[in-house]
Amino acid sequence: MIRRVTAALALASLLSSCDEAKKIAGEATSAVREQVSKAAGSQGTSEVADPALEKLVDRNEEGVVFRKDLPFPHRVDVRTTIRREINGRFYQTSEIEKRAEPIKGIRVSIYRIERSPDSFRHTVEQASFSNPTEEDPEGTKRLVDPLEQIAPSDKPRTFRKKAGKWTTDDSEGFRAAALSKQLAPSLDSLLVEDGVSPRPIWFGKKRVKPGEELSISGDSLAMLIAGHPTGTLKLRLESFEPIHGHPCGVFSVSGDFSRKQFPDYDGNFADEDVTIQSGKVWLSLIHPVVLKWDLDTIQTSRHGDKGNPSSRLQGTVKLTLTREWRIPSK
Repeated sequence: MIRRVTAALALASLLSSCDEAKKIAGEATSAVREQVSKAAGSQGTSEVADPALEKLVDRNEEGVVFRKDLPFPHRVDVRTTIRREINGRFYQTSEIEKRAEPIKGIRVSIYRIERSPDSFRHTVEQASFSNPTEEDPEGTKRLVDPLEQIAPSDKPRTFRKKAGKWTTDDSEGFRAAALSKQLAPSLDSLLVEDGVSPRPIWFGKKRVKPGEELSISGDSLAMLIAGHPTGTLKLRLESFEPIHGHPCGVFSVSGDFSRKQFPDYDGNFADEDVTIQSGKVWLSLIHPVVLKWDLDTIQTSRHGDKGNPSSRLQGTVKLTLTREWRIPSK
């Protein structure tokens, strides 16, 4: 991580990029945005914590401890649902043309990761992009996703760790072997991001009460964002609420961050400059994992092969990400 002066320069660059995104986002019509919000639906919850997990929470009248002392499970099964309501502008560059056009719609990704000590399996359950209209308010007509440089694999892919390096099974073919070579340096960060490995930095032993605020930057950003981010985020503990039965502390969050060359499991890499205008994040009370985000953001992101971005998005992104985190019975 970089020091304070360098972080300030990076943040200034980030804010300049986000100012441009704000200008573009402001040109979009409100009518389509309202349709997109309607199609997204309410993300509220009235869940009750799992009694067995609730017993592990360390909370009293002085506040709560966000625990990191419990052994992290050797086997974890996490199903992640991500919904992005996108309203902005899309730029693409190829060897024969450059183009720019508006982009509005809902991008939905659902995938599952089953983790064991030295392997994990990644399965895509849904990957879709739709554009709600008055005739189709739910966005049932699926469109080609302009942000996908590589189509997601429609079959499970297994990665194994051998001699400290991630590889795919030999039976999965040349494409999988090339992908594992490309992703190997980043897979540990991806597993942290997706909650199947613990965050390397978490809260201390000090109890936290609702209403307390903290600002995180530098190395501390790894609490929330994987992939060596820069920037500053401000948190305020608001309440306690379970996600799929898992007890969490709910924080309001705002601020800015950026990160470079962060991958997905299909070999797409992204540079991201993000302003969180408002939102919430749900942090586990018993393990160092992030279980939910609900954010209104302004973003500039560049996508493509590693070191060679070929497309760019600028605009507003309303993000809802939820993880169903559980320990398999066997």
